[in-house]
Amino acid sequence: MTLLSTNSSSKENSIDMPWEYLDKSCPVSKSGSAGVEASSKALSMPPLSFGERFEDAYEVVFVLDVREQLATQILRSRSIIESVISEYQIKVEVRRLPVGDGVWIARHKHLAGEYVLDFIVERKNVDDLCCSIRDNRYRDYKLRLLEWKFYLKGSVLSLSVSEVCCFTTEILEGFDVHRTGNLTKTLRNYGYLTVAIFKYYKLPEEQHKHAGVCPTFDEFNKWCQDLDEMTVSDIFAIQLMQVPQVTEEVAIAVLDLYPTLYSLAREYSLLEGDVSTREEMLRTQRDNVVNAAASKNIFHFVCG
Repeated sequence: MTLLSTNSSSKENSIDMPWEYLDKSCPVSKSGSAGVEASSKALSMPPLSFGERFEDAYEVVFVLDVREQLATQILRSRSIIESVISEYQIKVEVRRLPVGDGVWIARHKHLAGEYVLDFIVERKNVDDLCCSIRDNRYRDYKLRLLEWKFYLKGSVLSLSVSEVCCFTTEILEGFDVHRTGNLTKTLRNYGYLTVAIFKYYKLPEEQHKHAGVCPTFDEFNKWCQDLDEMTVSDIFAIQLMQVPQVTEEVAIAVLDLYPTLYSLAREYSLLEGDVSTREEMLRTQRDNVVNAAASKNIFHFVCG
């Protein structure tokens, strides 16, 4: 689930802030005095009995990965997290997560059940972001987390590389980049989001457009473990990303048609025409999602 942030400077101390985070991405939106209305997007829901309300059955808990640097800082600065917990009346836990730095779960109040909601966060400080740009780890993050909330902690003044990365990640690829200045502000944003998520799930059922049932925490862990198993398509994706002019979007577009290197090479061999026809093949097949330069470079990468 992608969370779209808005300018929060004028409402930093307001508990009404959560709707600013969710109104562009959840299946509800503000419409002045008329309240909320349905939109085209939908979230998975934890199971509810007939007539049962979410707020009666579940509590929302924010879970931080135990390996995340922020979790270590929290354990050392209990007063900060306790202040945020008290201010927003939320629950925060630290445990090992298979992917991301934080997730939100719905925990049943009466039964033994935890369900992972459609929200995930990956947090980066500026130094780590710049390192991940240089060694291409940030591309792997974006391919694994199709939709996420991406926090950038630390000053970004005069850091042109990280600024360009943030711009392309947010504007061109649909992720949300939200900058925070320190530990306290980051935790306050987590507090805003936790309250916002709970408010959304409290909406009357007729205002929800469901996209299925949320996975249990165990199912979520298994699903992520399955993702870690390298497939032939995964290897092909990594190879494509080394080709000049090939972005994440281009690689995914190619994989949609040709999931393996062999399948693409075979298509080139069956195509009638000269070299220029083969160089243009991917561009014409994907309606210019694959630009001419990328299409040409991929052909020469595959066929030499």
